[in-house]
Amino acid sequence: MFETIQTSTCAKVPLQVFGNRLMAGVLGATIFFSLAPAVWADSYNNSDIADIAAALSTAQTVPHDAQELASDFVDRALPKLLTNDVRVAHQLGFGDATGSTVVIDQALPLIIMHQKDVLQFAKGNNSDPIELIHNANNWIKDQAAKLAPKRIIFSLKVNDGTSESGPHSWSSVTLEMSPSGSWRVLQVGAPKLARAMKLYESPRTKQFLLWIPDLNRHYLGQIGPKKPDATHPPIILTVLFNDPLAQRSAGEQFDITSGTFIERLKKLYQDLQLEKSLQGQSNRE
Repeated sequence: MFETIQTSTCAKVPLQVFGNRLMAGVLGATIFFSLAPAVWADSYNNSDIADIAAALSTAQTVPHDAQELASDFVDRALPKLLTNDVRVAHQLGFGDATGSTVVIDQALPLIIMHQKDVLQFAKGNNSDPIELIHNANNWIKDQAAKLAPKRIIFSLKVNDGTSESGPHSWSSVTLEMSPSGSWRVLQVGAPKLARAMKLYESPRTKQFLLWIPDLNRHYLGQIGPKKPDATHPPIILTVLFNDPLAQRSAGEQFDITSGTFIERLKKLYQDLQLEKSLQGQSNRE
């Protein structure tokens, strides 16, 4: 679950950087691609949660500029980024950088869920599961005022020619709508995550990737069928990695409103806070 992801300098929380060469390459790619024309006019303004459910359960058309940016990154920036640096290529999931063929496989909305929303839900302050992802950090509106995800993760299929049975490895590139209204490259890499997404995907189901940043947990999500007594449909999650701390196995599915799931998330937060507290105490000593 914890792995190497190269994050561009546009990200709010930078991760570990491999070296000056890669950092310079990502910086250059970010500067170049951030010049993509703006096509998104209106900002998210507390849209109805029914709109969110509809946006995640219906077929999503990837914005042309986002698709073009992802394609340009794979075709033009990525080869320059990885040239003559096999170590970095492997760490980011691209195999042999000089001989690999990289193509875009699929695109999924990347939705973020925050600690404060989980805790509010656990306390019973929110009764609808959509409220867990109902925040301005996840959504934008296009020129037709249609709700759309603010981030898109593109799975990248990597074939270095050594395997006849299929792609050698997987990686990804994540795009984000910037405050200026243009798409930009946010992250590159995450090969373990990309492989897990492919392994547990449901090709005929509209899915999204759910990320809980402060727990570093990722799940594949989908909007389930609405129950007769429910106001809105549930969110069904698929576990992507074995998670002993949360007592979940890869491939397992559950409702996000499951009391067991919420209680385990609360315990994870508590354990992490305790661990930080103990580390701080140890440092003071």
